[in-house]
Amino acid sequence: MDKKSSRIVDAAREILKTCGYFVDNLWHINDIQFLCEQSGFRRLTAEEAMTVFEIANVNFDGEYGICWPQLEVALRQYMADQESAMPRERALEAQTACHAG
Repeated sequence: MDKKSSRIVDAAREILKTCGYFVDNLWHINDIQFLCEQSGFRRLTAEEAMTVFEIANVNFDGEYGICWPQLEVALRQYMADQESAMPRERALEAQTACHAG
């Protein structure tokens, strides 16, 4: 992260802290990229990484919050969902191609 972005993030954290939020433990898309590397998955886009965070947020355990194991589960779920969607997408592409010809 460049200096300007880092200053903006720090200012945003301070604003949130003054409003009563605990923000000392923020996750970043690089954390998802790290998990991809460790798991042998392809590198996700920033948007895809955010989707993994959303999956983790929906399914998190209230006792533990969002943590590394939860993110690993969310990443595996996302990748499985993507894999199962691929055959459907290919079938739709083939169907579209048949109707176009």
